Formats: sequence, structure tokens, C-alpha cells
Amino acid sequence: MRPWMVTTPPVERSQEVLNALHAVLETKDPARWRAGAPRWLLLDGLAGKGHLLHGSSRGDLSAFAPRTPHDLSPDEFSKRTGVFAASDGLWAMMYALRDRSRAARMLNMALQVQQPGGEWSSMRYFLSLAPRDPAVTDGRSLLSPGFVYVLPRAGFEQMPPYDWPGLGTVREPHWVSPDGVRPLLCVPVTPADFPLPVRRHDAARVDALCAADPWGFPWLSENGA
Repeated sequence: MRPWMVTTPPVERSQEVLNALHAVLETKDPARWRAGAPRWLLLDGLAGKGHLLHGSSRGDLSAFAPRTPHDLSPDEFSKRTGVFAASDGLWAMMYALRDRSRAARMLNMALQVQQPGGEWSSMRYFLSLAPRDPAVTDGRSLLSPGFVYVLPRAGFEQMPPYDWPGLGTVREPHWVSPDGVRPLLCVPVTPADFPLPVRRHDAARVDALCAADPWGFPWLSENGA
């Protein structure tokens, strides 16, 4: 694995946590989640039950309409017009928690790498934000409270596995529906709920590096852009 890839911290999924997940699913009320349990575990459990997740800074949405995203990656799937969602809670949280008033751009990733025997690795992550104010040096300060919407999987298509030069065959928890979607419930999240490191980068520099080497993700040194 590349040194910039990170994984989730080890957490025990106790029976109390499993019971709380069941209660949230039954009542569609995220307040039924077990107090003190990591909020990302709730999202992970919802995805494990077959739901998809969509992160947003807004908590008042009752439907999602197809749109064409601004995407710099080399694949065509991410440039489709549709409603995008994730089958991974932490990836959805990245979109929910980004403070768009302070972070001009986001550079992120969630993927698994196919192992020699054909099985898939655990999920690997990366998150970096480009501040609008160049004086900002702390990536986590560019996060703000947000919301993760839980969506039905019907009508969605997952991005097929693909070859990443120098890394191998990978797959992303990346899904798209060509049609509008109504959420099943909405889960509030805060920066304190996000368990992974958040880096920062210069948007213009990374854009230039990306144009010169589309597969060079994340285009950052070990100490930043």
C-alpha cells in the first residue's frame, strides 16, 4: 500500500452497537444510536445492510436530482450525470464535513486493492482539503458539521473495478443512479466524528500536477503539497 493510504482505527462492534443499529433502521431515527459509540460505525453498519450514503452540508433535502460533477480524475464513471452515492460511511462523511466556505477544493479517495489470491484489501482512505485562505495550515479546521443521507440501492450502478498503474486492480465504493432519489433518513455528523487524518494542499499546484500526470494521485509530498 502507498504511504498516504490510511485505514480505520480498530473498533469492537459490540452487541450494544449492533442493537442500536437495528433500532435506527427500525425507527429511521439516528437519535436511537448508542451514546458514545463512533458515529462512523453507524454509517458503516447502514452501508453493510445494503444502503448507500450521500454526504451534504445541508440537512433539509428531501430529494436528490441528477447532476454532472466537476471531477478531475481520469475515469469516465465519475463524470456521469446522475445521483452519486457511496457504499462506505467514511467516504460519504468527507463530503458531508467539508466546509465549502473555507475549503476551495477537496482531494479524497476510498478504495480497495485486489490481492494476489483475488480477495480485496480492507478499505484505504485519503483526504486533503485546499483552504481558501493560504494561511490555514490545519486540515481539520476546514471541516464543519454536515449530514449523511441514507439512500435505497435500487437503480444504482457501482463503478467497475479498474487498473491503477503501479498499484494494481482497485475498486471504489462509488455508485451512480441516472434518476432522482429520495432519502430514507438523514444522519447528522460533526468533525469530531471523523476518525482519519485530514491534510491540506494548494489547489492550483495540485491541478497543474494532475494535468501533467492524471494517475499521480494524490500529487502531494509526505509533508503536504
